[in-house]
Amino acid sequence: GAVPRTPFMRAAVYSIAAPQNVTVVESTRVLYPAVSRRSEGHLLCRVVAAGVNPVDAKCVIADKLPARCVSLARRGVEGCVVGFDFSGVVVEAAGTSSYKVGDEVYGCMPPFKGTYCEYVRAPVSQVSNKPSSISHEEAAALPIPIVTTIQAYRAHGCTEAGKRILILGASGGVGTIATQVAKAYGCEVTAVCSARNADFVTSLGADHVIRYDDPQEDAVKVLRDGASNEAGRFDMVFDTVSSHEGRDNDRLYMQRLTAKPSVLRESAKHAYVTIGGPTSYWVRSITKRFLGVNLFSSAHDHHWIRFPGCASDLKEAARLVDTKSVRPHVAEVVPFTSEGVQHAFAQMHSRRQRGKVVVKVADA
Repeated sequence: GAVPRTPFMRAAVYSIAAPQNVTVVESTRVLYPAVSRRSEGHLLCRVVAAGVNPVDAKCVIADKLPARCVSLARRGVEGCVVGFDFSGVVVEAAGTSSYKVGDEVYGCMPPFKGTYCEYVRAPVSQVSNKPSSISHEEAAALPIPIVTTIQAYRAHGCTEAGKRILILGASGGVGTIATQVAKAYGCEVTAVCSARNADFVTSLGADHVIRYDDPQEDAVKVLRDGASNEAGRFDMVFDTVSSHEGRDNDRLYMQRLTAKPSVLRESAKHAYVTIGGPTSYWVRSITKRFLGVNLFSSAHDHHWIRFPGCASDLKEAARLVDTKSVRPHVAEVVPFTSEGVQHAFAQMHSRRQRGKVVVKVADA
């Protein structure tokens, strides 16, 4: 793709007045990334596909604030371009970069920069060569889920064979990737999902699948009974389900699974790992990251993805994909229209899709 010649581009932006708080604007309001000012640390890329993440549908910050602040959060992002994940083609690269025009890349944009648009100026530290064995649509489904997973497993010592990992929400956007990455690292995986998705999760490589909606037995009781001795306990619980929403908190997974006797091994500290949750989790995460003070309970940790420098994680992800250890699962590809993006957000809120929804921005 050539460098853009006009000052504006099509983009999906947050709009309070639109259904699902999102709309696609047509070449009149959103400027192309500046191409005249060369930046050594950035690439100008033509976007082919953009991955849809729950954080997009929640206006970036609305899921991290108290309910009374949600409307304020939505106003705060009004007019911002949506999205974090993309796959595309380099159209301009600084002379010192290892990338060249025409290279296929994928990666994450910083918050509020957006990817549901025709072009992005992406930090080199947050992109990598696209896995060669998959399409742009599949690659766009990867960045946040697989970077989150790799970083969380590394932080908790679960990148080596023999570790036992429990994954809650194994059929979702992060869960499908987390299950496959754990198996690629040689871990033993117990996965929790609905009965409808049990066969699908088994096909991802899960060693044991527990159905949370089985009317005959309570999933938490099954897990606690299985962890009655140290050999049956887990080195890590990766909870991709719990969030600030009441429908998740009602299950009380963390309280029930970590109550003594816990399903975690005695040596596993801060090993019940959440990626969503109430405002208090985010406050503690900020305190931990910027002040170095861990205010979480001895069992709990909240993983907050690190975007700067994630190029190495994306490179590792590409290796896992190209060696057939991991395959992204795209539930649906939607068109780059207001209706298409609004449908994608509705799907995110329903949380009934397997894998990821992707926006097709342009032809490859």
